Amino acid sequence: MAAWSGWIAVALMCAAALVPLVQRLRHGVRAAPRSQSVATHELLGMGATAAGCLHPLMALFYLGSPEAIGAGELALGLGALAFVLLIAHAGRGLRLRDPKLADRPKARRAHLTTAVAIAAAIGAHAAACLLAK
Repeated sequence: MAAWSGWIAVALMCAAALVPLVQRLRHGVRAAPRSQSVATHELLGMGATAAGCLHPLMALFYLGSPEAIGAGELALGLGALAFVLLIAHAGRGLRLRDPKLADRPKARRAHLTTAVAIAAAIGAHAAACLLAK
């Protein structure tokens, strides 16, 4: 069950990431802060954050299993890094909801940077877990 909760979180994160990419490809411009595209991105992002926070709680029940012990501290550390980055990313995303944000381009770049860092941490976490089996 812990693995499934992680993959559900990944699926929601991918869906949330696709929304602004599809918007940009279809229309050639970024979506306005109060557009339907941004609202969809926010909804999926909040769902991904909730699922990403639920995954470590689900994993607590399996920490004594051979898979968790075999994955070791590296997998747990990478998962913890992904969790912290996810919280930071959500905070940056909530900040972007303000239509009067003074330095929106800088805030968008920081939001994108944390998204890329999350993807790298999750990829490394999943690889460490899968390779340990």
